[in-house]
Amino acid sequence: MLAWYGTRLVVAVIPEEDKEPFSFATHVGDEWSISLTHSVEKTKWDDYFRINAAGDMTMTHTRFESLGWGYPYAPGEGRLTRTDDGKFLLEMNRSYKDLDLRISEQAMQHIIHGKDDYDLIKLYGQGTAVKIKVQYRYQYLLENYL
Repeated sequence: MLAWYGTRLVVAVIPEEDKEPFSFATHVGDEWSISLTHSVEKTKWDDYFRINAAGDMTMTHTRFESLGWGYPYAPGEGRLTRTDDGKFLLEMNRSYKDLDLRISEQAMQHIIHGKDDYDLIKLYGQGTAVKIKVQYRYQYLLENYL
């Protein structure tokens, strides 16, 4: 039973310095997202990720409200469409081993997984750098608690 528990996948959020990490259980094919507010446009932005394996996730698409300042779109980045509610959807297939993110009060980043909403500014505060990665639970426990 312990071996089974240890080999389950988690999405690990590892902050810099000595701040407390957290993780949530996941599995291959599961999805999670980062929701934020664009610092210039002040519009909502969501990046969606699919779990492939430990050390392997894919950004499948991003959804945003405006093609204004700093918003992506070049034909090589993916397929851009407009949704029924007027937002933009950029479909892509971008692989990540891990993801580095700096928390800011302007962006108000949240990680969304199912019905769970993790408010990163409340958890870590302005300016904290975090690394997000998919690990086996035993790896997460060894790296952060043992």
